[in-house]
Amino acid sequence: MITLEAVSEPMSPENIEIQTSMMNSQPSYNLVVMGKALLTSEEILEENTNNFESGEKMFYIRKHDENIGIVTYLLRNPHDNYTWIGLLIIHKDHEGHGIGREAVELIESKLRQENVDKVRLCVQKENESGALFWGKNEYVIVNSSIDHRGNPIDIYEKKL
Repeated sequence: MITLEAVSEPMSPENIEIQTSMMNSQPSYNLVVMGKALLTSEEILEENTNNFESGEKMFYIRKHDENIGIVTYLLRNPHDNYTWIGLLIIHKDHEGHGIGREAVELIESKLRQENVDKVRLCVQKENESGALFWGKNEYVIVNSSIDHRGNPIDIYEKKL
């Protein structure tokens, strides 16, 4: 069983270190999204600054008192007023055991408690495993676009 734990100070050095470790356990994801396999703490800090200024919330995915993943969401994206899941990443050592699916169920439950009835996210077109994962979790493509880094993306949506 997993739990979600709100990260109250995502910009603290300790939390930046945890996030860097999580992100760098998935170098193929980083390569598709950021254009490089390993990210620095400074890059994580810069990404966080942009996201948290918009109101994004971060949660650690925990199992047996260990952080094994990260999920973020933004209740109201200022660009389109939709709720967006920004990131769902599971540490490489814990993938393939249904944790991602469990985390999706937990975050969707949390969003329903916030009276959210529809949620969106984006997947880079090169991220085939991400597209397969979100499709299995009943997210459907509603649009295509380019992200702020110039990556082609599909925009997924699910009614909660």
